Amino acid sequence: MPDRKGGWTEDDIAKLKAMAGKKPGPRIAEELGRTLGATYVEASKLGLSLRINPRSRSSMTADRAAARSGLPASE
Repeated sequence: MPDRKGGWTEDDIAKLKAMAGKKPGPRIAEELGRTLGATYVEASKLGLSLRINPRSRSSMTADRAAARSGLPASE
C-alpha cells in the first residue's frame, strides 16, 4: 500500500483527469502512488467517473488484436 501522505497536487489532479475513463481505477491509483479509496474519493470530488469508457475499451481491444496480428494499431 502506498505510504504517501498529503494533499493532491495540480499535477496529480491533471494525471487523474487524463486517466479517468481510460484506465482501471486500481492502475490509476498505482500510477499516482495513492490508495484506491483515496483515488475514488478525489475523482468523486472532481465529478469524474473511474469507469472505463466502452469506446476506449473497444479501441484498446482492437489495438491489442492488431498487435497480435502484426497489423498497425488504429488511430
